[in-house]
Amino acid sequence: MDELQLQIFQWTQLDKQLKKINKQASDIRKKKEELQGNICPLIQENKLEDNIFSIPSLQADVSFKEQKTSESISYKFLEDKFNEYFKSDQEVQQLLQYLKDNRKKEVNYVLRSIDTKQEEI
Repeated sequence: MDELQLQIFQWTQLDKQLKKINKQASDIRKKKEELQGNICPLIQENKLEDNIFSIPSLQADVSFKEQKTSESISYKFLEDKFNEYFKSDQEVQQLLQYLKDNRKKEVNYVLRSIDTKQEEI
């Protein structure tokens, strides 16, 4: 039983470390997106789209590129597009139900961390 307790303790330590790192990554990502939102319009206004910005101290180059993204294929998206394509709402609902019922399902077992720290009032 001592080995199980040790492994659970180690798992919990790693889980807490990951939560902290993920929070830091999220904050960094948010700041980076904010800066990008400020920089891209300036590049466009100054017609610098073809430039490569060299940052020797970071051993990096930065370029301005166009990126296209597609809307995710959610059930709402499928329902909207099926309604445009099919004549009857019943056909749409049958097809959506068929897709929902026939998705591959997999059962996994996982550990979940529950923070027991009491908040001070």
